[in-house]
Amino acid sequence: MDFTFTHYSHGLVSLVNCSPVNLILGRNGAGKSTLLRTVDEFMNAQSAIYRVTYVTPERSGSFVRDGNIDTNMGSANWGSSVRRSNQAGGTSFKAMSHYALRNAETAYLRKLQNIDARGMSFQTNCLNPISNLLSNISIEQGGSDFIFKNLKDERVDAINLSSGESETVSLAAEVLYFFSSATSDVTNVLLLDEPDVHQHPDLQARFGQYLLDRLSELPNAVKEKTYVFVATHSNALVCALAVDDRTSIGNKEFDSSSITFASASDEVKKVAPFFGHPLSLSLNRDAMLIVEGEDDERVWQQAARSSQGKIRIFPVLAQSVNQQHDLESFCDKMLRSIYDKPVAYSLRDADGRLGDIEPVGCVQRFKLNCYAIENMLLTSECLQRLNTDWAGFVSAAHHWLTENIGHKDTTLLQELINSADRMQQKKIKNVRQLIVGILGSNKPWEAVVGQAMAAQIGKAEIPKDQFSLLNFLGRPAANILLGCYQESPA
Repeated sequence: MDFTFTHYSHGLVSLVNCSPVNLILGRNGAGKSTLLRTVDEFMNAQSAIYRVTYVTPERSGSFVRDGNIDTNMGSANWGSSVRRSNQAGGTSFKAMSHYALRNAETAYLRKLQNIDARGMSFQTNCLNPISNLLSNISIEQGGSDFIFKNLKDERVDAINLSSGESETVSLAAEVLYFFSSATSDVTNVLLLDEPDVHQHPDLQARFGQYLLDRLSELPNAVKEKTYVFVATHSNALVCALAVDDRTSIGNKEFDSSSITFASASDEVKKVAPFFGHPLSLSLNRDAMLIVEGEDDERVWQQAARSSQGKIRIFPVLAQSVNQQHDLESFCDKMLRSIYDKPVAYSLRDADGRLGDIEPVGCVQRFKLNCYAIENMLLTSECLQRLNTDWAGFVSAAHHWLTENIGHKDTTLLQELINSADRMQQKKIKNVRQLIVGILGSNKPWEAVVGQAMAAQIGKAEIPKDQFSLLNFLGRPAANILLGCYQESPA
């Protein structure tokens, strides 16, 4: 679905390839809020075609009933025009949300009149899911109003709710009313502008799931005509929504009023563990490292564990070179949308092709100085961890060959021990674990390489030894990922 129109001050505005849920990323000042307000203005003027609700990022006041708000909300377009100004402070946004929740209750009860409603109630089906978002309070029906209670079943005044609790109740009420009023007669559009404000990351993630659950409850005919747009900087909210197949992601650039959305579920599923824990990652300053294949992921996981926290990277798996490129591009956009000084890394196999590799935006890219990561098993440091050196390995391999004539890997192993450069730029995948076994170790080869890599952290010198681990890793990657900055004197 595409939404395209011409605005008198913003020119062509277009939202292309929209899904039921659409995430809008972009830096502060890129114009995300302006875009949403423009869409709201246009769609409100086309009320025969669209039913639109815009939720501003400024959500002030307390979640209480306000007679003045009730009166003003009865005026056509009053609420939408106030919110579109992006300054709803003086009009108490949360009082409008209270009004919306009461309307949601009325709409729900009307629907119950036409169905078998046994076991159903507004409390069970609508208020309890809101309470489930919160850890310390619940919302209940109380006479002609709503009341809040704490874990001790004591009543809590709305003005005494925490900012996060108050925000969440208000947002949930807005979402509930929007979906309860959605019909198949028009296109229903919900515009959520930074719904994560004042919420703890866990609460942001739960709100994302709440939004998806309400969408799932719609009749199919209504689902087909319902779209949600979420402008956010929250990595927790992005991950909660984007792992769902109904979600697409688009980036708002500074000089454009158009966004093309694309499904990013595959990419997000891989980076979600990184983006989904924003507090710990912000404190630990771990950087993402996109790696090519499960072998690389296991090596770097082992290296990070063995370094006891000195290697500050978070491995993210790509299954192929093409997917690695997609992840690099996706993470560049996402990181730049969330962080002021974004940084991430990507490490590729050489696959026999040497040379530097250009960055993708904020994603600094490296290439191994060997065919693939298992070639590092033949470096001096890895062989030392296996209690030998190259001459010792060659001797052990000769002995093994005499006792295993006809083995499927004898040709490759013979080529390896005859190689002057230890087959640094050739594929040795088929004999990587055999190498470890020949030397009498039952360790996984990935553990050997990872542990050897961790031992190189912060080396003051990069050895001149052609077969050092740091040379196989490559100087640029050694400098940045392992903190090895200097080169040993000639």
